[in-house]
Amino acid sequence: MSNGITHMAIAATVVGGAAAYSDSQAGTQSLKPVAAAGLAAALANLPDRLEPAIHPHHRQFFHSLAFGVTVGYVGYQIYEWQPVEEWQKVLRYGLLVACGAYLAHLAADALTTRSLPLLGKL
Repeated sequence: MSNGITHMAIAATVVGGAAAYSDSQAGTQSLKPVAAAGLAAALANLPDRLEPAIHPHHRQFFHSLAFGVTVGYVGYQIYEWQPVEEWQKVLRYGLLVACGAYLAHLAADALTTRSLPLLGKL
């Protein structure tokens, strides 16, 4: 079962790796992958803050496949957004990192024996 530190490591690796890959595809080198990894690690336990793991059946709506699909769809819409101003670009990047960290958490939980509910309770 994934604990908080494991979730942080997974999110930092996945999101930081995606940011590094994006830099390499653009032919640039920046500190964005480091920042993305740090922010992803900080946000990796957001699902457990929304639904604390105080009992074995804590996974409900915010740990569900339906909510994961919603986060993925919102993340795709943010990815397609073409901001003009610099603050909008920073906001877009931060939101993409947040979506990636949330999805990494759900993916790690999905691989456990309890997996994820389809919808869960609201």
